[in-house]
Amino acid sequence: MRNVKLLLLISTVLLSLAETSVAQVTITGGGEYKDRKGIHVRAYSTFPSLVRLGNGKLLCYDMASQDGGRTWSRYREFGFPLSDATRPCRGAITSLKDGELLLVGRYTRKHERDADVYVAETYRSRNHFAGYTGPKRARIHIPNVVPGTDEYGMPVAGPFFEQSIVELPGGDLLACMWGWFESDKTPSDYPDRWEKWRLRKSRTLLVRSKDRGDTWHYVTTIASDPDAGPEGFRLPSLGLLPDGELLCLMRNGDGGKPLWLSRSRGDFKQWEKPTKIDAPSVYSQLLVLSDGKLLLAYGKPLYVMASSDGGRTWDYKRKMGIGTRTGQAFTGRVTLVEASPGKVVCVYNDVLDLHARVLTITDSSAAGR
Repeated sequence: MRNVKLLLLISTVLLSLAETSVAQVTITGGGEYKDRKGIHVRAYSTFPSLVRLGNGKLLCYDMASQDGGRTWSRYREFGFPLSDATRPCRGAITSLKDGELLLVGRYTRKHERDADVYVAETYRSRNHFAGYTGPKRARIHIPNVVPGTDEYGMPVAGPFFEQSIVELPGGDLLACMWGWFESDKTPSDYPDRWEKWRLRKSRTLLVRSKDRGDTWHYVTTIASDPDAGPEGFRLPSLGLLPDGELLCLMRNGDGGKPLWLSRSRGDFKQWEKPTKIDAPSVYSQLLVLSDGKLLLAYGKPLYVMASSDGGRTWDYKRKMGIGTRTGQAFTGRVTLVEASPGKVVCVYNDVLDLHARVLTITDSSAAGR
């Protein structure tokens, strides 16, 4: 009996310590909604695109920061192709471990000859963005895909190459796409979008490249459940944890609808059933920090919150508001980059402009050790 009581006491203490450790991450540097503050980055842009170059500079379209996001100025006479303010010209941009920048266009089209092959524009820069090469065509091998409609009612020929590209330790690249297979025929639960656009519920896919982004092959469907939400799983964001577990964040509905998170490891062909996060969706993003902690940017108005256990629990009590410079409500598109350990730059749309906040991430449990 004494041993049983001792085990119960030890379990209680360990659980208490685990709960305490989750709540040790503090985020500062944000703002209040309608506080009319924030760092101006670029005018007439509504979709933020942010990447850290190999030399430490931060690049947002044709604007750059050399001081960790505190000030921004025009960088050379050109911006990265496919990375500007217009909806058709967005792309997934990443900095590879050897310093090369890779950008893959969001919109794909069917190959003119090969069945089950789609193409997307790609651009590369190998010299800290002193210049770039492209456009070239990436070949994306995905079976059973059918045309659909984007979130603005425009017809599209193929799936969307969305947001994040993750580089594995061995050099392979993973990326998320979303779109429709032949079996995806369930209408959107938003009647106006079905009546006007024939918008169907979508699925989220994983693709893999073994040649640095020139060729991609379908790996698996991460999430597809017509009963889970009003619009299907879409707008995904990937995050690779230090232990090799891969996370996929997705939305499935507008505004107050919750985000969803799924996880996988190994060959990434099998994924856990997505679980809801108590965070409203718009255009959200995951960021895995260099120390393994996880940040989530979400909502409208925007918030950033942290997880110390790979996204299994979130510190809602210490979430940080991002605020707005204009004092208006048209926000919700956001991107995060770790500028240096403990410093994260958040670039977001504030009506028709892009603004930034420099966030400080403090781990009080680590500081006390």
